[in-house]
Amino acid sequence: VLPHADRRGCQSSPVRRFVIIVAVALGLAYAVGIPAFLERDDDPLPPSADAIVVLAGSDNRLPAAQALFDGGLAPTLVVSADRSGHDKPRAKLCRNPPKGVICIHAGPFSTQGEAQGVKELVDRRDWNSLILVTSRYHLFRASRIFRRCVDAKITERGVDEPWWRNAIAVPLEWIKLGVSETV
Repeated sequence: VLPHADRRGCQSSPVRRFVIIVAVALGLAYAVGIPAFLERDDDPLPPSADAIVVLAGSDNRLPAAQALFDGGLAPTLVVSADRSGHDKPRAKLCRNPPKGVICIHAGPFSTQGEAQGVKELVDRRDWNSLILVTSRYHLFRASRIFRRCVDAKITERGVDEPWWRNAIAVPLEWIKLGVSETV
């Protein structure tokens, strides 16, 4: 050992260790999350369903659900209304819903709250089948929650989102999945 050697260079700092741990965790989250959340195939569409349910959270979801509804796959379109008003077409639709459209306001505003609101409709209207429309990255968690809450056959329909939204969503979906499975 040299008498004047600086030994601090041989030890990693707590900040560096934290950055490495976060980088490894994110790498694992993406390595497993991309196939689990982004590469999910849609279920084959049934000839008909009792209702199409579109969840709040993205401007891309409502047009996809409306296309299925306009195609005659179900007599009812259930729209989870976004109270923030950021999704202008959704807000306009729910101000004066046309025949066959039901708007629900989830309380609490979460996927769990949306599932509870839909469960009430399923029970009251004696529905047996639903087509669930949400962002592709959200399908895994949303379908798990809906299958736990709603006694109906659920067909999944994913809506593709821009790459940057998927990049943000993958680690967040892990966190939200952990919360939904444990809390």
